[in-house]
Amino acid sequence: METVTKEKPILLLDDVMSELDNNRQLNLLESISQNIQTFITTTTLEHLQSMPSDIKIFSIHEGKLTKKNM
Repeated sequence: METVTKEKPILLLDDVMSELDNNRQLNLLESISQNIQTFITTTTLEHLQSMPSDIKIFSIHEGKLTKKNM
């Protein structure tokens, strides 16, 4: 996609983890390229433990956005 548009793609995953078992969650997270900006919405952080340490996590609670530490 980048070669055609000359822009890096953005990957949006909206609460997909709740639909997958643990093995498929890991497979999905491992397949995400480090070269693609990725936004994942989720209701739980437990499956993100295997993500690289340089990820940024934000929480929205009662309309307030806050940065979280892993």
